[in-house]
Amino acid sequence: MTKKASSSRNPNRGVTIADVATAAGVSVPTVSRILNGKEYVAEETRQRVHEAIQALGYAPHTQARRLRGGASMTLALHYPIESPHELSSVLETPYITGAAAAASEKEYFLNFLMSQLTPDSLLTMYRSNQIDGLILLQVRMDDWRINLLRQQPYPFIMIGRCADLDGLSFIDLDFELAMRQAFDYLVQLGHRDIGFLTYPEDWRIRGIGPAVRSLDGYRQALNEYGVHSCYREIGLNSVEEGFEATLDLLQENPNLTAIVTVRHLTAAGSIKALAQQGRSVPGDCSVMAVGFGGNLASVVTPSLTTLEWSPYEISYEATLLMTETLAAQQPLTKQLLVPPQLVVRESTQEVK
Repeated sequence: MTKKASSSRNPNRGVTIADVATAAGVSVPTVSRILNGKEYVAEETRQRVHEAIQALGYAPHTQARRLRGGASMTLALHYPIESPHELSSVLETPYITGAAAAASEKEYFLNFLMSQLTPDSLLTMYRSNQIDGLILLQVRMDDWRINLLRQQPYPFIMIGRCADLDGLSFIDLDFELAMRQAFDYLVQLGHRDIGFLTYPEDWRIRGIGPAVRSLDGYRQALNEYGVHSCYREIGLNSVEEGFEATLDLLQENPNLTAIVTVRHLTAAGSIKALAQQGRSVPGDCSVMAVGFGGNLASVVTPSLTTLEWSPYEISYEATLLMTETLAAQQPLTKQLLVPPQLVVRESTQEVK
């Protein structure tokens, strides 16, 4: 809870822009606009804010929120992971190169952050002029970073979506649509017994967007087509995880004629498991993947039918949106849901 500002506060604590806003009876963005010399603020409001600044002894973070001529010209891409060793298994490299290309095009530097930030360290990056804007990855449905930043004047956007999107800018993959399209495609081919290998259970429990939204889309597809549920929440890191999970699915339903996965490595594991059981792909069972990894899809045998997105394009567009937000004279809200592209290859066919 925000405490009421007082001129007798301990100066060692530091007066924040939120304290100024409370004392002046205005919003944090209004104080920010006044500090940055923006127009369209009533003179009486401007005067109240300056009086609150003087009374509280607030020293504006001019280094952090200077006019564009003094900005850091640095953006940050934040993907929180527990260990650097996880990076290659959870984040596609084109996510980084796409963001870097767009940042360079707009003459910004780009920092890639993969540490577990704290609220203080996150705000310090802005206040100490280390960054001008932040692009958030691995967004949770209830994400503390977003809850914190939406109360501050600091610009950010999401590659992903939280639950409450009011006033927020994002670009995200339409996972719900992707699952419905996967089932639509397979049902049209005559498949009714369809297995699903999805994101880890711990992702869903933590509310990480892709896990929650993919499972929601899967359940929507089950209701729409009246097919039975048959799925596993598994790891994303190896072919073996897909192999073991597919054997498990076949034990539950030996009549499976199709399997949908959210990872190309997992799909490769499914193909391996089906072969061990003497079942050909796609003759006895179709396999398709939803997600990134188009290059891998072409080298798997048989090549994978996919519903896919380009991680490069997603992060490129997100970074352009970040720079557009920074350049805007008025608050900017853009919300973009990107549908996947169906690429039919060799791993799916009609039920015979």
